[in-house]
Amino acid sequence: MQPLPLHSHCVTVCCGFTAAFIVGSFFVEEIYPSGPVACTVSGTRYKSLLRNQLIPALQQRGCVDSTILMQDGAPPHFVTPVKQLLNLHFGNDRIISRHFPTAWPPRSPDFNPCDFWLWGYLKDIVHGGPIASLAELKNRITQHIHNITTETLLSVLEHAVLRLQLIREKGGQHIEHFLSKSKPTSFS
Repeated sequence: MQPLPLHSHCVTVCCGFTAAFIVGSFFVEEIYPSGPVACTVSGTRYKSLLRNQLIPALQQRGCVDSTILMQDGAPPHFVTPVKQLLNLHFGNDRIISRHFPTAWPPRSPDFNPCDFWLWGYLKDIVHGGPIASLAELKNRITQHIHNITTETLLSVLEHAVLRLQLIREKGGQHIEHFLSKSKPTSFS
């Protein structure tokens, strides 16, 4: 008999990418004397992540002024302090999100490359073997994120453009049933 934990280790991780680079992994957690504990994303935590991690990472690359930020319609993403911070750094015209001029399409997992590719890819590769600790899980996530090549990122975004064209052709409807279930070879 071998004892197994009742619940697997879990984390809340945020990251984003362009055709040239990945920004992140940023873990959303509270630090306690016993160690870090994953927590849900609140408006306050999300604003802190943007202000202290994402925006400085983009500033370090010198691309805040040319970045279009796309985020889903989760409630923490459009609370007033977050909207003010995003407007300050990106302006209304470079934000795709709920409650902004360029709105996030409701119920649209087809739209965002993080949703239709990155998270599934990471789950498949990170959980390829047993994970002994929370620290190991975070290390695997970070390692695999940083091992994604620029060629793969470019391919994913080219595929995203094709997906957007199909969404437009289908009048905004879900498109998963129109796409091949096999992954392009450049994603592996």
